Amino acid sequence: MLVFTTNKKHLERHFQKDPVLFGYHQGDLDDFYFRDCQWAADYYQRARIEELILIYSGLKTATVFAFGLTDRFYDLLKETVTLMPKEFYCHFLKGCRSVFRESYNEKPLGKFLKMKLVDRQKCDSIAPDKNDNIIRLDSSHYQQLQELYKQAYPDNYFNNRMLETQKYFGCFFENDLVAAAGVHVYSKKYKIAMLGNIATSETFRHKGLASKVTAVLMKELAAEGLLVALNVKCDNAAAIKCYTNLGFEKTHEYEESLFTLA
Repeated sequence: MLVFTTNKKHLERHFQKDPVLFGYHQGDLDDFYFRDCQWAADYYQRARIEELILIYSGLKTATVFAFGLTDRFYDLLKETVTLMPKEFYCHFLKGCRSVFRESYNEKPLGKFLKMKLVDRQKCDSIAPDKNDNIIRLDSSHYQQLQELYKQAYPDNYFNNRMLETQKYFGCFFENDLVAAAGVHVYSKKYKIAMLGNIATSETFRHKGLASKVTAVLMKELAAEGLLVALNVKCDNAAAIKCYTNLGFEKTHEYEESLFTLA
């Protein structure tokens, strides 16, 4: 039976069943994100959450996270789909597509991997030199970040509010921002960081800048004792190689689509 819940203890207990699969969910328990979340849950005998769907409205277009662990998930999805926005991005596991397509038109965005940091020593071996000019970014760099993403990563999801986390780093050449790395989710309380918005200007690629700026961020996050993970498109071989060299390993495969009410 569908129940909308805000019980953080129950939610966190459910997410610990698979901390990487539910990485975004775990981070969104933080007060920084929680106000933008709806948690549609299936409680097992009213004692614990059996399955859950997250509807996140903190961006211009809502995002739905549809990751189930049991056969009960599809019943929950069928109940929840009628309550979803008219348009939303969706992260989902294989098998969910048919439920969405009953009510929505789909624009597939591809297959993606979830990766988890497992070997911090690889990250520690990548050290920027003094000439790389890597610094922490703040709200004063917002316009430069926007320009970088527009040119180098036009499909990214970036909210300038994320700069408040102080977990964005950038590499400058003269006065131009040429590479950046940040987070989509960061919570020191819930010990999770999901990397995101990692990009390098086209004219500065193949110089290792993405690895260096990401390594600076990763070292800081790892030092805080956080689980560090990320999502990457399956066909982005260069990025997967970069993350593997930084100490990440693949854990899950999922799909993303844009769904619009039919």
